[in-house]
Amino acid sequence: MSKSYFLTPEERFVKKKRAKALLYVSFFLVTIFLSAIMTVAANSL
Repeated sequence: MSKSYFLTPEERFVKKKRAKALLYVSFFLVTIFLSAIMTVAANSL
């Protein structure tokens, strides 16, 4: 049985908040990464 069923509401809230923060950080990093690739591609033309 999955352990997620035994989380208290507080733990679930913290986990959800951490997941959302991780999503924002990863989105930010992906954006920077894509910008760097575009810059390199534009400079190599």
